[in-house]
Amino acid sequence: MYIFTSGRLAVAIAMPLTIVGWFFSALTLADTNFSLNQLLTSTQTSPESEKLINQISSNLRNSKIKPEQVQCTGTKLTGRHSLLSGAVAPFDCRFSKKVVLKINAQNFVILPSGRVTPLENAKNLDLMPKPIALSYKITSWNWDQVP
Repeated sequence: MYIFTSGRLAVAIAMPLTIVGWFFSALTLADTNFSLNQLLTSTQTSPESEKLINQISSNLRNSKIKPEQVQCTGTKLTGRHSLLSGAVAPFDCRFSKKVVLKINAQNFVILPSGRVTPLENAKNLDLMPKPIALSYKITSWNWDQVP
């Protein structure tokens, strides 16, 4: 068993945050809206995504809401990364005035070859065909009640 001291813990936390901060430092962020259907069609198949889709289906059946009526919000990258066709996670999807689904996901870029790579590993986006498609791997979600 290995216990982190406070100095090592700080480095373990700060290093990934520094890398992410460096990657996104030249970006401007803006919210963008899209439908739940658009989000789900870009989601990679996984046990987590299947569980979430089952919960969404149940919620839609119980509330009698159609999937196209559910609007989601994500972050649209602008500036150098404005070529990305879509928003990056996390996402908020409003099912009603009082129910919001918060989805965390890993963001991926679909390369011209069809291969998928994490967004932070994608280099030379300027050399790729435009627009550059995104894909998501669901990592977690939370249903929130809004007062």
